[in-house]
Amino acid sequence: MRYRWLLLLGCLAAACGGNLSNDDLEFLNALPAREDLASKLPGGASSVSAGGPRQRTQLLSLGEPSQLYADTRKASDDFNGGMDGLLLLLEELRELPPTTREPDLRVWGPWQDKDHPGHEVRFVMKREAERFDYGLQYRPVGSGEEAWWSALEGSFRADGGLRKGEGAVRLLLSETKAHGFNVGGLAGLDRLDIGYQTRALPIRVQMRFVPTSPQTASELLYAYRELPGGLGEMGFLLQDVDVIPGTQREDLAIVSRWTRDRGGVGVIAVTGGDVPAGFTATQVECWDADFRVTYLKRSWETAVVGKASACPDVSALED
Repeated sequence: MRYRWLLLLGCLAAACGGNLSNDDLEFLNALPAREDLASKLPGGASSVSAGGPRQRTQLLSLGEPSQLYADTRKASDDFNGGMDGLLLLLEELRELPPTTREPDLRVWGPWQDKDHPGHEVRFVMKREAERFDYGLQYRPVGSGEEAWWSALEGSFRADGGLRKGEGAVRLLLSETKAHGFNVGGLAGLDRLDIGYQTRALPIRVQMRFVPTSPQTASELLYAYRELPGGLGEMGFLLQDVDVIPGTQREDLAIVSRWTRDRGGVGVIAVTGGDVPAGFTATQVECWDADFRVTYLKRSWETAVVGKASACPDVSALED
């Protein structure tokens, strides 16, 4: 998904010009960059074709497209899509000199927002020692300073070197909707939280989708880790899905780890629903560089597909 309601900096780029100072760059380096946070799962949407959760009960054969890779692919794409609008906004911002410069403050704007007539917009960054706080803010045209409200808030503690540290970004969707703004496909969410640390390896990123109505939708949590050399890990939870044949629905947790060019290993844990109380149904599945099954073992079956020795070594990501 993409946040088109945030993509407003094209008009800002046309409104200003000039150069960035070294101190400007220190502020801008506190903003997250896509190359630092995006999931780098090899392959793409066309790499493999597999069905949905119902196929969990079917025993795959060697060489078939990996269902677990397909699930991980979708989670990786959703994870990256969840950040795209935000990070495109910040990438555009890096090209623009601030409108206001003070020793520990930078402001871009305000400008009238052509996407929201009657409103103006600004981006504000404040620095205190190693910490930077920032926000994307709106107010009705002609109103005072107290009328500014935030659609996005973020922070970063730069204590690990250039663009190295710990940060958080929050899309305040409830507030944005309350001001009459259209948030598109995010209308069912109250908030989207992103937390990350780039100070030490592995790089870690978490994304939390908080629904407006918890009674009708569940929270979604994605966790991503990355090591140099193409090693990556994606953990995610699918709640209330039909995994095991029966009358109830289960929760399905997946942790997938992969290499750059030798495939990956995934572990599924299914609980609740038609799974007997106190039992967790587990599945280990490995895929090769072509995203096809090389090994599969399930706790509820005696049959095993392939050999565990065919799985790539992802032990560097084990805690």
